[in-house]
Amino acid sequence: MAQELLANRTHQTKIGPSLSDVIDLISGVVQSSAVGPLMFLIYINELIGVLEKFNIKVKLFADDVKLYVQINDDIDVHRLQLAVDALCDWAETWQLSVSVNKCWVFTVRKAAHITNICINGSILPAVESARNLVVLFSTDLSPSVHIDNIVSKAPAWANMI
Repeated sequence: MAQELLANRTHQTKIGPSLSDVIDLISGVVQSSAVGPLMFLIYINELIGVLEKFNIKVKLFADDVKLYVQINDDIDVHRLQLAVDALCDWAETWQLSVSVNKCWVFTVRKAAHITNICINGSILPAVESARNLVVLFSTDLSPSVHIDNIVSKAPAWANMI
């Protein structure tokens, strides 16, 4: 049964009355299937081992990957760059794409070292605030950025009521 779910699969897209050509699927997980979440976990689990070889922390949530490392010197920056390169290599091997426009460098305190991290030759932007799930963090870890964001949305929420 499991082989039938993973082998000899095809895909066709329908937009309005039009149908695309049928193509063979060579990878991926069928969305909305009962085993989809488990298959995705099995699929992505290898990435944790690949990245932990660089002695960095890895956090996964669905298809988001966050890499954490304390940067004390240029060696740590190099180690982080190697981990990012390994992530990109892993994604290419498994026919996944890295959304570079969704990637950034977030420093919790003033960095003693410049942390230019690149993906495919593009330097990732350093950001002053970043969202992790629903919480907005600032580089000084002050809650004010998160609170200001919520307060600015309050009138729109009130209008919806």
